[in-house]
Amino acid sequence: MGVLARSGEPETVVLNTIQNKPSEVPTLIDSGASDHCFVDKASFINLELLHRPITRLAAGKESTFKVIGKGKAKIHTMINNTRESITFENALYTPELRSNLISVSKLGEKGTSVTFDNNGALVKLVDGNTVIKAK
Repeated sequence: MGVLARSGEPETVVLNTIQNKPSEVPTLIDSGASDHCFVDKASFINLELLHRPITRLAAGKESTFKVIGKGKAKIHTMINNTRESITFENALYTPELRSNLISVSKLGEKGTSVTFDNNGALVKLVDGNTVIKAK
């Protein structure tokens, strides 16, 4: 799992979509997540709230969390002083989680590559452009 750095660290910084400042919520690149999950409603550019929340199991734990909506989420990142925008289709709105989760398998379905090494993870788009560097 890769953790995106917070403000002041030399790796990627995830910016709050609405306020355009570093997000208070940690964002993780998660090889075990089956879906992209976002804690903050402000991360969504369109969101459909569910009539009834869906309960999901947390990976590796005997705990659960609720999914209360689904939509298109968008984050902005700064990497090497370049701003990137990344959109996540069919992302889940999960305000009970402590971190945003970016699903490696969902990225792979879109042709995005995720490479892990001793230094962290790199996320590259189909065109080879690095949009996330995590540690």
